[in-house]
This record gives sequence, C-alpha cells and structure tokens, in this order.
Amino acid sequence: MKLRLFTQPKCPKCPAAKAVADSVSKHRKDIEVEVLDITDPNNMTTALILQIVSTPSFTIDETPIFVGETPTFDSLNKRIDDYKTRSKFVSSQ
Repeated sequence: MKLRLFTQPKCPKCPAAKAVADSVSKHRKDIEVEVLDITDPNNMTTALILQIVSTPSFTIDETPIFVGETPTFDSLNKRIDDYKTRSKFVSSQ
C-alpha cells in the first residue's frame, strides 16, 4: 500500500504535512510513503489524474483521503486503517 503526499514549495501547510507523513513512515512498516512535488510536470500529471488540485493532499493507492489539509498523525493513521479494512472487505467478496 502506498501513501502519497502531494506538495509544492510555496504551500504554507506542506511542511506540517511532510512531518506527519514522516512520522507515519517511521511508525508503520505496512505502508510506503512517497512525497511528490507538483511543480514537477510528471507529479502534476499524477495529481490531476487523481483529481488532486490543492496541496497538501494525501492519497492511499489511487484514493484521495485528505485534500488541501494537514491531518494529525492520529487521523491519518485512522484513515489508513479504515482504508485497509475496507480493502480487505472488498477483496474477500
């Protein structure tokens, strides 16, 4: 499972979002964390495909979970757990 954080250099909320992503990366071995700067054209294309139009934004796999906001460590962990539970439920049917 991949957690992506979309950022840009002049975003005032992005440093806090990066800190949350870094904490999740250190505390969870079940998820890969990737930080993408949308000023890179390839990353911008990925963001647009996922319908990400503001930063900071988090996705799990291809699903946006926080758009234009910085979650707390606990709320991000809860969304990850909820996503994993929902994914297991869907794949078992």
